[in-house]
Amino acid sequence: MDFTRLDHQKASILDEFRAAVKDCKLPISPDKSDVYLLRWLIAREFDLVKSEKMLRASLAWRKLYKVDDLLKDFKPPQVFNEYFSTSFFGYDKFHHPLWVVRFGSIDVKGLLLSAKKKDFLNYIFCFVESSVRYSREYQEKHNLPASFMSQSTLIFDLEGLSMRTLTYRPAVDACLQAIQFYEGNYPEQLRRVFVVNAPKIFNIAIALIKPFLNETTASKIRMLAGSDASSWSKAILEDCNADQFPAHYGGSLADPDGNPLCITMMNNMGGLVAKSYYFDDASNKKNNDNKKNLAVSYGGKEKLKFDVKTPASSLQWQFYSEGGDIAFAVYQKVNGVKTVIVPKDRVDSHIAAEEGEIRVDPGQYIVEFDNSFSYLRSKSIWYAISVDSFGLDKRTSA
Repeated sequence: MDFTRLDHQKASILDEFRAAVKDCKLPISPDKSDVYLLRWLIAREFDLVKSEKMLRASLAWRKLYKVDDLLKDFKPPQVFNEYFSTSFFGYDKFHHPLWVVRFGSIDVKGLLLSAKKKDFLNYIFCFVESSVRYSREYQEKHNLPASFMSQSTLIFDLEGLSMRTLTYRPAVDACLQAIQFYEGNYPEQLRRVFVVNAPKIFNIAIALIKPFLNETTASKIRMLAGSDASSWSKAILEDCNADQFPAHYGGSLADPDGNPLCITMMNNMGGLVAKSYYFDDASNKKNNDNKKNLAVSYGGKEKLKFDVKTPASSLQWQFYSEGGDIAFAVYQKVNGVKTVIVPKDRVDSHIAAEEGEIRVDPGQYIVEFDNSFSYLRSKSIWYAISVDSFGLDKRTSA
């Protein structure tokens, strides 16, 4: 959709939207702000209230998860560089970045036994942010108009997808959370997904994913039948020139030795993660000499309170759980009102110890361990949590 060709009613709504969010710091240059705002309006069918709510929630999400600095600051664990098979290849006919994702070859279970879920999610959103950046660079290089709305095209290869991923709950949870984050924070960033090599078990995945996709996103997914390029090429070539994607999928790119998979152009080819990358249970859980124990009953939650008196203090935590994962969050409480400092998230602390640190100012802080999602299992938490005052020999712990 081109904002220069909006009808009078939609153009008027865009003007109202611009005025309503003029206090917001948008992650886009001012000359492209109308296109950026239009994404949110399209996502919420030009409902001004819903669009504003969605945008403000997303800006808060970007700030909370430091998304604007992700490409600069995030250092992915080596296991992702070795086994997460996703690469940028070129651009489609509509000037959008073209990616190949060999998801069926990605051992999501192995990755999550080797790295934390937040690293898994950060790695995915590094690709999303990279695609946004490539689009902007392409737009500037080729002098595309300011009204151009950049998106992305994916070839999503499911060859090798197995029940190993679909039956491992942490893998399913992490993938669904990635989809939810994408849907809520990157409206109209997707142009087309070509799904190839989908096995019959993919129907299980579709049933899990469908509730989290809006109709617009779902309409952009094309399931291509068949098992080779002759079955897929016609559909993909409608959107992409052959010299922009691998011959294995119907394009013309190949390795110097003629390999149609373009192995030399992929970051890696995926495969089962070597167990040498797996978390070492003993090294992550160590001894409990400096830890306290907290029992969290099934369906329940426990809270620890900390009163911070010194400006620019540090709240630090290190814990692991027995009996399964646990949801963890940190809040600040002011006049009875809770403000989220660390958003609640289920962490696989039964696999690897969870640790973190945030700067805090004076006030009361609540650390919460939430097991309300579990109706059968209680959890045992071994933790060490403290408040450090920088420059002072003072520490408050619980």
